Amino acid sequence: MMTATRANVASSFTVIKGALIEETYAVFSAWDFDRSKRDNLAHLREVNYIGASSTTWLRDVAKVLNRRFDPEGRDRPLVILAKRGLELETWKPLLLWHMTRDEFLVRDFLESWLFDAFDSGVFRVRTENVEDYLGDVRRRGGITEHAWAEQTTKRVAAGLLKIAVDFGMLRGPVAKEF
Repeated sequence: MMTATRANVASSFTVIKGALIEETYAVFSAWDFDRSKRDNLAHLREVNYIGASSTTWLRDVAKVLNRRFDPEGRDRPLVILAKRGLELETWKPLLLWHMTRDEFLVRDFLESWLFDAFDSGVFRVRTENVEDYLGDVRRRGGITEHAWAEQTTKRVAAGLLKIAVDFGMLRGPVAKEF
């Protein structure tokens, strides 16, 4: 079943929750194609086979996976590779590609900001640098479901940088470096 595209939705929720690389891999490794997406995610919430530290975090992981992926459709190859045990480090770039199709903020941040910063010789980036970029999201085609508070903008900026770190594009705890 094909889900509606969210390719232009600028979701603060999914970015703030992060890349969820290990969690996504674990869920997809255990995916049962004989069950629906809803049933697979319900099973995750019932059993907690990813070892989430709280029911709230478990719920949030399931919600992000529900929004980000279509395991029964176009993301099926990604699930199959996880089920077959493809090494996580080899699987990660494929995950990023799948994420960026429907994750506007991640895709746009990488295309419109991060790689431009790298190409122009920027060495170190901070959350404040990304906050300015986020002010123009709508102009670049992003659809926000509601206006973001200042704190949300800060959390989204930090989330985008953390995702870049998780995928190996940046490094560092506070000031991120290429």
